[in-house]
Amino acid sequence: MAQPAPPAADPRTSRSEAWRLFFALDLSPALRQRVDIHRALWRWRGQVRVTAPHKLHLTLVFMPLVEPRLVPDLLRVGCRVAAAARGCTLLLDRAEVWPTGIAYLAPSSVPQSLRQLQQDLLAAALALAVQADRRPWSPHLTLARRAQQSQPPAHFDALRWQLRGFSLQRSQPGSAGYEVLARWGFGARG
Repeated sequence: MAQPAPPAADPRTSRSEAWRLFFALDLSPALRQRVDIHRALWRWRGQVRVTAPHKLHLTLVFMPLVEPRLVPDLLRVGCRVAAAARGCTLLLDRAEVWPTGIAYLAPSSVPQSLRQLQQDLLAAALALAVQADRRPWSPHLTLARRAQQSQPPAHFDALRWQLRGFSLQRSQPGSAGYEVLARWGFGARG
């Protein structure tokens, strides 16, 4: 089914006032450590820019230009969607590099409950007239950028990720950091 064209940005909000937000799955400290161990198996070449451990996440929905006045609505969306969501296990068993130079870990198969979570968040954001990335969702964990010449390990133990919740985060303007606006556990009410 074709999706409607994205709504035009509110002319009263300039690009400099808009926020870059995303719903994401956050890594536990133990999983971050396992990802670091996995990264040591790669053969990094060239001017690779490795993702800092505190920035590792799996994006569910990216929203590049959000009017700050819509943030409370997105917080309510997160709360509502989290209440209906259920945890699952994601197996990160593919290590690859896209032609654009993104080195990543990804699952060979995505649990239906995770697909539903992503679709529910995207639909709710679009219903609020929030500009959101509508490209087909390809869940992945970015390990590094500018990694075109790098090689993933030929064999590795898959990383098992028990998903228990998600967050809404803001890309900090002029910096390389993220601000967590809220976190929700699956099945959490209010």
